[in-house]
Amino acid sequence: MITKQTKTAIGNAADEAAIRAIHQQMTDAWNVGDAEAFASGFTEDADFIAFEGTHLKGRLEIVSFHHKLFEGPVKGTRIQGEVKFVRFLSSKLAVMHGAIQVTLPGESEPSPGRNSMQLFVAVKRGKDWFVEAMQNSRTLTVELQYFLDDFDSLTPEAQMEVTSLAGSLKQEAPISK
Repeated sequence: MITKQTKTAIGNAADEAAIRAIHQQMTDAWNVGDAEAFASGFTEDADFIAFEGTHLKGRLEIVSFHHKLFEGPVKGTRIQGEVKFVRFLSSKLAVMHGAIQVTLPGESEPSPGRNSMQLFVAVKRGKDWFVEAMQNSRTLTVELQYFLDDFDSLTPEAQMEVTSLAGSLKQEAPISK
């Protein structure tokens, strides 16, 4: 006798909301430059791959790395983001895809060159959800990738000329509209 199997949901709305809340909590912590709060949603031994490829192992390394960032190169930046999806792999394991935009200090609009996307692996421990692993990657358009490929094909001298020219254009006062 063949019995009909019923499909049961492996994740519920409360679990999904808890996972999505991690993304918002990280965003809020970034915007006030709080490395400890930023890392609080990670497991003690989490893996974190930063946008440029640095592999951080454990919450303490994530805190230390972000503390240096918040005191230096990203000080005063603000991020805004969204969760694109949460997908449950089991009742205690899920993946979440997020995206963020970064606004630099003194600017009112996000800087597209700093757009990033993240892939999170979330685990349920007891009643709470934590990030076990995260990959943060810059978002590139196809056009920008073509430009970077062309730039990479230049001689080192030509790359320096392009970089110098771009730097001089960046320093010029913007044209008022």
